Amino acid sequence: MASTYKIVFFGLRQHLDLAAVPIYGLKIVAKIKRKKKLFSNFAQNNKRKTQMKKLITLLLLATSSLTLFSQTPVDTTVTLQHIDVRGIRFGGISSGITKRLLVENNISSMPVTAAEAMRHIPSLTTDIEGGITFRGSTNAKVLLRGVPYGLLEEQSGDLLIQLPAFFFNRIEATAYPSIDRMSDGDAGTIDLSTATSTEGSPLQLHLGGGWQERYNAGAAVHLKNKKLHFTGRYNFRREFRERAFQKTTTNKGGTTAMNNNASARPEVHVADLEVGYTPTESDHISLYGLYHRMDYSRYGAINNTRSNPAGEVVNKMLRHRYNNQLQDAYAMEARWTHHFARPSDRLMIVFNYNNFLYDEDNDYKNENATSGAIVAQDNLFIRQEKRNYYVAANYQKELATNLLLKAGYTGRFTREESTTEANNLTNGNWTPNPQKSNNFTFHRNIHTAFASLEKQWQQLKGEIGLQWEDAKHLFPRLRLSYQTPNANTLSFNYIQRINRPLGKELNPFVDISDATHIVQGNPDLKNELVHVAELSYSWNHPHFHLTPAFYFRHKTDRIMEVMYTHESQDIWRKENMGNSRVFGAEIAASWSPSRLLSVGIAANLFRDEIDGRSLGYGMRKNMFCWDTKGNINLHITPTTEWQIDGFYLSDQLTPQGEIESRYTVNTGISQHLMQRRLRLSLSVNNLFDSLKEVTTIHTPDLQMKQIRNRDARVAWLMVSYRL
Repeated sequence: MASTYKIVFFGLRQHLDLAAVPIYGLKIVAKIKRKKKLFSNFAQNNKRKTQMKKLITLLLLATSSLTLFSQTPVDTTVTLQHIDVRGIRFGGISSGITKRLLVENNISSMPVTAAEAMRHIPSLTTDIEGGITFRGSTNAKVLLRGVPYGLLEEQSGDLLIQLPAFFFNRIEATAYPSIDRMSDGDAGTIDLSTATSTEGSPLQLHLGGGWQERYNAGAAVHLKNKKLHFTGRYNFRREFRERAFQKTTTNKGGTTAMNNNASARPEVHVADLEVGYTPTESDHISLYGLYHRMDYSRYGAINNTRSNPAGEVVNKMLRHRYNNQLQDAYAMEARWTHHFARPSDRLMIVFNYNNFLYDEDNDYKNENATSGAIVAQDNLFIRQEKRNYYVAANYQKELATNLLLKAGYTGRFTREESTTEANNLTNGNWTPNPQKSNNFTFHRNIHTAFASLEKQWQQLKGEIGLQWEDAKHLFPRLRLSYQTPNANTLSFNYIQRINRPLGKELNPFVDISDATHIVQGNPDLKNELVHVAELSYSWNHPHFHLTPAFYFRHKTDRIMEVMYTHESQDIWRKENMGNSRVFGAEIAASWSPSRLLSVGIAANLFRDEIDGRSLGYGMRKNMFCWDTKGNINLHITPTTEWQIDGFYLSDQLTPQGEIESRYTVNTGISQHLMQRRLRLSLSVNNLFDSLKEVTTIHTPDLQMKQIRNRDARVAWLMVSYRL
């Protein structure tokens, strides 16, 4: 039986057991599964001589240039007969089925938040409130280490715009998640995880400061011996943040103008600890814990002016909001992996418990805009707690040569309790307001069994699988990939997915805590079912990498947020918008003409379709939308690196209108000292202060223009040190 050799490209030079060869933005690691002498095996017959020539050619290409400073990896898999080659290319825009970003290798994303770092991934954008859009969808599922967490649901925007990017410094986005992942998320999944990638350094320290009282500090400790490893991380972030909000709404009752300038001082602590133990050569056990705390105070002055249809002012009020917010989250996780006699056969079991607590206190004072007197005072207390249990068992077995079975079970159990307590100040006494108070309990249990078969036929590889959820939903999947003789890859993927309404989205209560965005749940929301198909091609050249892709999504009962007016209040609510389709084309390319320069570019064009008949349009709405992004990375000297990057997002379609285009440009320079142990970085984000978001609504009964902006232009100075 012929030996199988695996070559893995990673991206940074380091010393490994067999070989580590510097190449164009890559390194090669050869892992020999069966210990036979390579050269004697190839000398036995002409077929193996041919394999040897291919391997030597690959290594010659590897030594043709030096490693560039890296930004984002590109994941590619090729097969040369019995040589399985998996590549991750650095120095350009990430592409492939799985798109990855390593934050520490990107100057402009090191000091910022997770939401800002995500913008470096093709087809993935975030707004100034932390909302994520992936391939035109706002419903991608966000995971931590492959597990769903409660803190990444309703309040995920607050988390991502404040979570230090350096903590979860590896971000992955894919439209075709592995079969052991739950089926939530229409466009795919976005996975945040930690990566100890600085060549096994036992200690890493980071300290940064920026405009507007912004501070960022972190440390990572990594210790290991033959059987035990210990990894701990801690990050702290604090800043002063200002936001501006303007909204003008016109309906049959007249016009309401709202203006709100708010300031906040958020402070975040996040820490995790992982302990791994290898009692035998076949078993690995790990225990993991996470703690996250965000605490901030916020003040906003909301100016409201109402005019009748004739343009006469009928009411003018200044509403002060004093807001204290606390988010507490912790998680405990255990993993056990057992490898059987055959290296490809294994069993992995995961148990995770994560708890999320949201506590918000609001004190409101209404001021007469003319006299300055306080005419009314009220308060609102919100408390939400989520308890999530996640269990997974994943079994993998090689049934025959190049035939792999994966089977297992995943379960998620959610318990949610939320209370809203409102009071009015009447004659000097606080009295409850039952109309603005609410108690809500939500439970959801999801059981999923899955199985798939993967088969390799020379250059052709296929996977077929099925997820069976709660004994009533079947989610099929299919993947075919063909490896061309010159190491390029043609792939076709099909997968069915689902979007489930969150508990808060099903609660009919009207949440008035934020007057600029009043939200009501909809108990009649249905699940959104999605069919996703993708055709992609990966073209590789020693100095150029290109990945074009075409994708299609068909949605049944599409869930989108719409606005309506009730008793002079503008209320946002999720609705099922019928069936719709999205056709898209994506392209990502990286080019390194020399060892001193790398250039990356990515673009995404899609036709979005929304069924507007439920809103009285009488037809389907559609629009061509697109986004593009790019970066230039330059080695000024062997220890000095410079980067400039940015993105542009076109007008985006909403059920009742559009979100206008926006863009940003970032730049940074980095200097390595002390044999690259010390790194100084200076970066400027949102250079032209251009991330302002303008949303318009134009229906027969309602017209609205909303403008949101915040102080996102920041200069950062970052110092990093590793032992």
